[in-house]
Amino acid sequence: MLKKIITFVMILSMFAGVCSCAKAPRPQSQITDVVQTEDNTYKCQFEGMSFKFMLFLPEKVDGNTSLILMMNGLYDNCSGFKNHTHMDETACARGYAVCFVQPGDGTGGKGWDCGLWNTNEVDSLDYLVNLVIYLQDEYGLSKTKAFAAGFSNGGFMAHRVAMEASDTFLAVTSVAGVMTTTIWDERVDKTSIGVLEIYGTNDSIFQQDGTAEVFPYQPIDEVMEYWAQANGLSASGTEQLSDKAEITKYTAFLNKTQVWTVKIEDGAHEWPPEDKAGFNTNELILDFFDQCS
Repeated sequence: MLKKIITFVMILSMFAGVCSCAKAPRPQSQITDVVQTEDNTYKCQFEGMSFKFMLFLPEKVDGNTSLILMMNGLYDNCSGFKNHTHMDETACARGYAVCFVQPGDGTGGKGWDCGLWNTNEVDSLDYLVNLVIYLQDEYGLSKTKAFAAGFSNGGFMAHRVAMEASDTFLAVTSVAGVMTTTIWDERVDKTSIGVLEIYGTNDSIFQQDGTAEVFPYQPIDEVMEYWAQANGLSASGTEQLSDKAEITKYTAFLNKTQVWTVKIEDGAHEWPPEDKAGFNTNELILDFFDQCS
């Protein structure tokens, strides 16, 4: 019996050694020239382009503190998105660090590179990944618990983040966002990242069936089923979240990664207010991130 235990421990040690050797070293962030311009507001440089972000920290910060990147919609900015969602107040109270980000400093950003255009000077995803690494190192945040949430164009970007940066982010939330056909066509077969989609059936910008006159995107049901399958999840049921909203959850035994879809009947193209949707959008997003942690 003792011989079997020793052999088993040796095998585990060998396996651990192989895993540690195969693990890629943590990259160093290329974010430079970070300057605080006012309370909670910063400017920085990345690949020759100037960016602006707003950072809010909880009372206690340590190596277990999670980070959420908040990505605004088109024609908005980080301060406007903060004032609209108040996610900094909700999330910091629950121990999260929150960073409102925008695709530039307000002078050159042309929206997130979500698969609709590539007109920015630098790739939005490269910037977001490097910013996460910088913030984790600079403020001693968790190296493994990063999340992203976006609205509209930021919600489109959330799907790209999930597709291409699952090694940096644990989960993402898309509010009134979709997956563009460009990202869909490059989808992977397997992944490990949580995805929450919140959308309204009366959205004037995009329809859940994928019909689009301006730009191509995929039907939301098809996208969410893809995320579930790619994560190895199965539907665990649909239930009423409120009188106006229903939630479908995809889960798997012993798997923290989850996929949720929230459909709001007659919901518009907006960050759903509680008095209309019947639930608190910020709290739901944080509950989702908690489940994926």
